Amino acid sequence: MAKLSGEEKEKLKQIIEAYPNNEDLDLTAFIAEVIGITGIHTEEGWYNQDINETHITFYFMSDEDTDFSEDTNESEEYYIQVDIWSKEDCFRLKQKVKQLLKNAGFTYFTGNDQYEKETGIYHKAARFYFVMNVEGDN
Repeated sequence: MAKLSGEEKEKLKQIIEAYPNNEDLDLTAFIAEVIGITGIHTEEGWYNQDINETHITFYFMSDEDTDFSEDTNESEEYYIQVDIWSKEDCFRLKQKVKQLLKNAGFTYFTGNDQYEKETGIYHKAARFYFVMNVEGDN
């Protein structure tokens, strides 16, 4: 697994401190900032054909209420997919993204790497889930 540099660890620590894990968490912004530590353009959505350089996208696959107590949920579980798009194989970049997200509290559960011959694009996908703490009064 890719090791994080001291600077990357410090940036990640600052981001985690700025985004407490509760119902006020802007999960989209949190994910973008964590992945943004790589220095690679990151955006929510799918492949952006207007970007001719390596870029990272992510989207929410699903979510669900979990950890019920007295008929209310105490947490929400979010499943996301992160995709790396590049003209070159970005094995180490995928490792870095996985390490950053895992250190930020995400759990990696599967991935898929493919080369798309028609476009000449390497597509590396990684799926994670994240549990957000909530008050349970939804």
